[in-house]
Amino acid sequence: MSDSSKIIFIKIIGCLLLLLPAVSAARATTIVAVKRAKEIFIGADSKVTDTFGNALANQACKIVQAGSVFFAYAGFARDNQTGFSIPQIAADALNLKPELSVAGKTEILTGAVVEKLNVELPLLKQNSFVTYREKIEGKTFLRVLVAGFERGKPVLLVRQFRLGQTADKGVGVIVSEDDCDADCKGKNVTRYLGETDAIDGLPEETRDFWQQGFAAGIRKLIETEINARDEYVGPPIDILQINARHAVWIQKKALCAAIKNYPK
Repeated sequence: MSDSSKIIFIKIIGCLLLLLPAVSAARATTIVAVKRAKEIFIGADSKVTDTFGNALANQACKIVQAGSVFFAYAGFARDNQTGFSIPQIAADALNLKPELSVAGKTEILTGAVVEKLNVELPLLKQNSFVTYREKIEGKTFLRVLVAGFERGKPVLLVRQFRLGQTADKGVGVIVSEDDCDADCKGKNVTRYLGETDAIDGLPEETRDFWQQGFAAGIRKLIETEINARDEYVGPPIDILQINARHAVWIQKKALCAAIKNYPK
């Protein structure tokens, strides 16, 4: 092959790579939370993908303590080029006013995330338009779960972030809620974040699913998703149990921090 032919071949391959469909990073994680009358269980996988949905060698602890509450996240969480980091943004926001309720802290978190995204997303569009178009534009690209207790009752609050048309017909970050607050009814209320196609409806369709225990049930759900989509979801699995008095790791990797000063 002549040098000129090689150059043409390389250009063609480059164009084809740009046309390949992108994998949605917003689903590359599995978080499972179960809220009961007096306790909350949260489980998460450990696999990390980059902005393009490619698996990385490192792992992450996706369940994080922030004072008297805990948060977990799935989706567009980091950009190493700009320093954008959902774990850092969430931790700073939730610790800003420790005297507030879970809802109050989550409101601060939501505002902080939107503010940072308004800076981050134009940069992503400029630096990697294909990634922006395939993974962000018009999609729910980030979900954050906050868990804690109010008046001795468990609270699960979920914020979902997508880019779409706003009320004034502009394009911006739109936030939706999927909450189960202190007055939320239900014996076992579940919330799934991220990659969940293999487990949606599984507990409801399986008789006595939770009879094995809630930690074991969450472990089974995440293992099921790992077996189905191991390119996006991977071990080890971390599982946290919290109530109004204490929080304990049922299982965790060394990367997950020990519980400190809980409750406050």
